Amino acid sequence: MLDVQFGEDACRTRRDHAPENLALIRRVALNMLRHNGPPRDSIRRRKLRAALNDAYRLRLLFGPPSPATP
Repeated sequence: MLDVQFGEDACRTRRDHAPENLALIRRVALNMLRHNGPPRDSIRRRKLRAALNDAYRLRLLFGPPSPATP
């Protein structure tokens, strides 16, 4: 799944801990996309929406806004 969505095999990072770090970041991003958003949208569509829509990207990163308390 990571290779299909993020092109992991094409990544040329080979030194030190960089490949493991990038794989971890990709897994976190994939999980955030997978568990948030409209259930009928594909991962590809969610990635595109996150790239183009600031509000959607913030909701992915920080969760839905909490209601204001009086």
